[in-house]
Amino acid sequence: MTTASVLPISSVPQRPGTRPLPYFGRSHPLAEVAGRHCAARHRLSGVARLGGVACGACWERAIRDDERVAVEHDLSRDIVPDPTYVDEIAVELACRGQRVELTRADQVAAVAHLAGRGWPVTRIALRLGTSVAQAKALLEGSLRVVDRGA
Repeated sequence: MTTASVLPISSVPQRPGTRPLPYFGRSHPLAEVAGRHCAARHRLSGVARLGGVACGACWERAIRDDERVAVEHDLSRDIVPDPTYVDEIAVELACRGQRVELTRADQVAAVAHLAGRGWPVTRIALRLGTSVAQAKALLEGSLRVVDRGA
């Protein structure tokens, strides 16, 4: 597929009185995957990307791949996230200084990890890109979790 064969969103015919759905944007669960497919496959301007993320073909590939994994591994379509689950990879990346999206449980784990290394709360806050007050609150939260577990 070439850049010329992909139409910008504005030129895709829409029913009169409707606007394109914002569903295929950066907040979509597969946006990062679709964007990687698009970047690897061809170079398109943001105008030619649905939701500014990827072309239609790359969105479709990401969605079909996701569907295939769900079917092959007999995964439920309605997965309820566990708020206590800690993404150890995300925590490790955050502790290395990379800006990644962390859940509350991930944040508590990252703060506890860095505090366990003897880091002061101001340095922890700087590393994780949060305020000192937030880092202190997360550290107190991690201590409460440890106290309850003992």
